[in-house]
Amino acid sequence: MQNKTKKVALISIYAALYAALVISLTEFSYGPVQIRIADALITTIPLFGFAGVLGHTLGVFISNIFSTAGLLDLLNTIPSFIMSYIVYYIYKKSHNDYTIIGTCLAYSAVLGTTVGWMLSYLYSLPLIATIAYVTAGNIIASILIGWPLFKILKKIGIPLLV
Repeated sequence: MQNKTKKVALISIYAALYAALVISLTEFSYGPVQIRIADALITTIPLFGFAGVLGHTLGVFISNIFSTAGLLDLLNTIPSFIMSYIVYYIYKKSHNDYTIIGTCLAYSAVLGTTVGWMLSYLYSLPLIATIAYVTAGNIIASILIGWPLFKILKKIGIPLLV
């Protein structure tokens, strides 16, 4: 029972932190030029296990309810779940810290494409440029901010606490 409670707590904390970062930083989190700072948390998923995948997915869903793109943005919960699971799974199998950089690049490309396509469609923006802007913003958040976050949390022993 205690393990299940711990997992539910981790999912809830992760989702709440993700949603709070996105919603409180609205001007950076939505639109064709975005750096969703909360995506730095994707690098922490391997430290929290599958609970991190579920927390990330729930956080994306909650955040996208408030999206300027409307309810269509809720569909981006699906690629977010798939890609966050890939970040978790590849790290779990390899235990190589550098796989996080590669999987975050893949996450950024996939989400940049899906979000960029949606924004281009909704707002009649140039497709390639919109995909590039969203991908670049995601790389900034997930790798330039997220990678140091992962290394710090791993160094202080976060995996041992969960």
